Amino acid sequence: MRRLITLLYLFSPLWLVAQQKVDYQLQVQADLEKKTFAVQGSLSFETTAATADSVRIMISKGRGPAKLQLQGGVAATMDTSLSTSGDILYHWHFKRPVPAGTRLQYTFTYERGDAPTFQYYVDSSFCMAGGYGSAWYPQVMVRANDGTDDYMRGTGTLRVTVPQPLMAVMAAATVKTTKGAGTQTFEFHYAQPDIFSLYIGKYTRQESSGKIPFYTYSLSRAINGEEISRKASSVLEFLTGEFGPLTIPNFSVIEFPEAVAELTGIGGASILGGVVMPTGALREFNYALFGHEIGHQWWGNKILSKGSMGAEMMSEAMAQYGSLQVVEHFDSTRAILYRKKGYPGYLSDQSGLGYLKNAAAGNDEPLATLSSKNGHILGDSKGFMALELLASVAGKPVFHKALRNIGDKYSHDGVTWQQFLQEVSAAHGSSLDWFYRQWFDRTGAPAWESNWKQQGNTLQLTVTQKDSLYRLPLEVLVVYRNGATALQHITVEERTSQLQLPVNGIVDSVQIDPYFRVLHWDEALTPIALAQSKVARVYNLRIQQKPDEAMALAKSYLAEGIPNDQYGVEFGLYYMMGRITAIRNKPDEAISWYRHALQSATRSQDLLAYTYYRIAQLAAAKHDNALLEWACNNAVTADAANQKMDGMETKVLLLRK
Repeated sequence: MRRLITLLYLFSPLWLVAQQKVDYQLQVQADLEKKTFAVQGSLSFETTAATADSVRIMISKGRGPAKLQLQGGVAATMDTSLSTSGDILYHWHFKRPVPAGTRLQYTFTYERGDAPTFQYYVDSSFCMAGGYGSAWYPQVMVRANDGTDDYMRGTGTLRVTVPQPLMAVMAAATVKTTKGAGTQTFEFHYAQPDIFSLYIGKYTRQESSGKIPFYTYSLSRAINGEEISRKASSVLEFLTGEFGPLTIPNFSVIEFPEAVAELTGIGGASILGGVVMPTGALREFNYALFGHEIGHQWWGNKILSKGSMGAEMMSEAMAQYGSLQVVEHFDSTRAILYRKKGYPGYLSDQSGLGYLKNAAAGNDEPLATLSSKNGHILGDSKGFMALELLASVAGKPVFHKALRNIGDKYSHDGVTWQQFLQEVSAAHGSSLDWFYRQWFDRTGAPAWESNWKQQGNTLQLTVTQKDSLYRLPLEVLVVYRNGATALQHITVEERTSQLQLPVNGIVDSVQIDPYFRVLHWDEALTPIALAQSKVARVYNLRIQQKPDEAMALAKSYLAEGIPNDQYGVEFGLYYMMGRITAIRNKPDEAISWYRHALQSATRSQDLLAYTYYRIAQLAAAKHDNALLEWACNNAVTADAANQKMDGMETKVLLLRK
């Protein structure tokens, strides 16, 4: 992966059985110098049939035991258990069923401390207390219809007291600030149910006071918060027109330190009313990145999926679809590059080529039943392009009207995949089942070959589908000998389609789908995908936590040899081996593999700056100043040659400190 920005969509893809009106009155006293993070307060909620017999509340393990008490004299026994991540599950069993609608209240107090978990990190100057994946405050658990468990969202008031000049930041809430003796207290009020994420640091706030106010909370002077706020506000306004209105206060971009991103492996997130990004990602505004993360305000926050079928499509893929609409609107000349090979400065595998590489590596699933492990890998490559094609078939105004209807009708109770598809068909006015079957219910992508000949004013065009049959609306670009061009539209659905197209000059060339609007095995991309599939297989094993298998496979490919390595396969394999051994805390071996990568005949421009940077990280840990300087200088040089896509100047500055 070229950069740490993994772009996690950190919310539940499954709508809960019932919203139980969870309300919090919560106080935090945080002293980062002393690494203390004291939490106290109360929570209450109404029981339903799902919580009539028992209630489960999760809290991250902190310093000493938490005091969590059920109020109101309800007779119950309580036991605890540990989750796989070390969180503590408190399970109350009521001696008699509690009538539905009864409001239960719990009080709590505990010291969370600085023990790191996913989305929770504390040092002397910064705190990340992300509510998703880390129960830093008591979170009520609920079971969904498919048997899975998740946190419930709540409203309420959170008061956070910190020493001056630190600032507490939360998105999607109104805030009041009061000053004390050397302290500041920030009172956040949540009128809309949310999972609470809190950030503490020496923030400054800049804002855009456009049609939709947007705030940037920055830690670094290198961040142009005014520009980010202005452009993010424009993106939010544009997507509001496409997806419908939102009622969320205090839209925010929240910076967190690059060093924290490196230590935690968290590259960025979309939270309700906010985008959380490390310093390097905010150095320059990236329309694809912000389009995706802001798109999650609808797809995964306002509109939650109901059930597992199509859940990744209605969250990841729809956010990526929104990202593409943003790029087409604000940076249209690079939209074709986004579809084919990836948007500059964004994750390159989130593109048509990214899907083809994974499909060639044997990693493919039907989009309707994507597993969570492939939500990003396939949803953000094949998924968003299938949705773009669906919008084209239905007509974009019609498709976006259907999306707005979905937001109006299903934002409270959640939407199933079948309801989503039915709404699109209804807006279109006729069945689109043929489209759904060929793009959502099976694996693969179309492949075709074509030939043509001209007879007077007629172009005889033959298109032959090579594998599975598709019904394909395609563009045909006719280029005449005099340089003129004409774009025509055809539909093919047979194994071999013979078409006659009118022309008005001597034809020089004919291109089918010249702008890559239909995901397919393009003749230019196919050899790259087949070659890079070796790297994709190793990468997929690595992210599946199978490092031994990943290393063995990479070594076997290298032992076989990679003749005519035009696409940086050797480079990519050595880079992956360096990543695996670095994570295993074998710095000298990792540096050796990275050096092998740099000696490859063909080096990947997308990964080159990061290869030097990885060496610099290891050199800094070893206190090898000569190697550190060499690697830092080369990382900056390689990044400059790649239009500074990776923000290496900021990254190496932190390493040198």
